[in-house]
Amino acid sequence: MKMSRRGWNNIIIFAVASMILIFKYVEMNEQATPKEQMAVGQLLPQGATILRIELPEVVIERVGTQWRSEPPLERPVALIDAWLHIHLEPWQNAIGGAASSQTILVYLANSATPLELTLFSLNQQYWITNWQGQLLQVDSDSYHALFPTVSASDA
Repeated sequence: MKMSRRGWNNIIIFAVASMILIFKYVEMNEQATPKEQMAVGQLLPQGATILRIELPEVVIERVGTQWRSEPPLERPVALIDAWLHIHLEPWQNAIGGAASSQTILVYLANSATPLELTLFSLNQQYWITNWQGQLLQVDSDSYHALFPTVSASDA
């Protein structure tokens, strides 16, 4: 069974039109991805790889496939996991001028400069800015997960 030139032209037109639709569909899905990455309440971008994090009392850095902390922590992997996966509530109100602040530096694998997050504290309440500059409220449990307490015997 032979096809005429007109039949082959119709097949080629149909194939090209199908490819255009497929590319347009993929392009629309890729444009939606950055919006999904702007997850409210996350401290770091989705899929981030931490190389080093400088907290107020602790510095943790990746050495090969292991983690090293100064001063030494019992489970630095749990702390890194908390930073990557914790979700906090956005804070819409003003904090107040009496709040103290500390800078936290997070070095990521895909960035030449570190992310600068700011931890605010006032009367045992805490807030932190995330990678997008959003102010998030840190409850007591989240604070203990994100910021380890370093005792005098550990230092």
